[in-house]
Amino acid sequence: MNDVIHVLSVIEFISALELPRISHHVLRSPPAEAPNTGPSAAITGDSIVSFVAGLSPQAREDVLNSTLLMQLAANKRFNKATQREDWFNFYTEGLGKLGWTLSKQEMERYTPNQQTFTVDDVALDIMEQVAGGGSFTPIARRTFESLRNQPRLLDLFLSHSNDRNVGTFQIMPCAQNANGDVSMLLTCMQVVRNTSNDHILFFTFQKNDVIIYRAAQTSVLNTQVYSQVRNAVIEKLGQHANQFVNNLSL
Repeated sequence: MNDVIHVLSVIEFISALELPRISHHVLRSPPAEAPNTGPSAAITGDSIVSFVAGLSPQAREDVLNSTLLMQLAANKRFNKATQREDWFNFYTEGLGKLGWTLSKQEMERYTPNQQTFTVDDVALDIMEQVAGGGSFTPIARRTFESLRNQPRLLDLFLSHSNDRNVGTFQIMPCAQNANGDVSMLLTCMQVVRNTSNDHILFFTFQKNDVIIYRAAQTSVLNTQVYSQVRNAVIEKLGQHANQFVNNLSL
């Protein structure tokens, strides 16, 4: 009985979420066909999602839909550039309701060790510092390399993640174990630049050029919980999934 009440409360939460209006002028790139079980990646709004080989198509869809729903809902409710903590708390708490196991974290300031750096290298350093994060960095590195060589998708990502001199985005490499459980290294970052250029990931910064905030942790999707709200998530997203999800060729 309690499980039924919990599922109903989550479905009510999903139904009550407000999402941005669909724009017919959004920059899009024709989606590439993702392999069934090979490594793949996607740009979903201001998130970079990547999958190691072996994830089922259903698992990939669940990751993309659940994280996109909460990204859009958080973007609708808060200005992520100026309300960083409120955005992050709403986003992660919502993921928890959908079935992702997440510990309570805050977006903390992060100072790179290097005097000059690119943000993609900083992101990889942050992932390496998470317990078990080293297993996710190869697919994340490969995804960054591919994104660098696909300018239309890079522009698409920048158009969603940039607000003048503030870039806010998520990097989410994922894997699936033999039992079917999906794990994700959720890395949320905000880069505040002293210039209003559109560069984030691959521009070489001096340490004094930027302020970086980050939160990173490994999360596991409870597939039993999510399977009970999957249809509600799909129904709520509607055409947003078609607009915001673009496959990235690896």
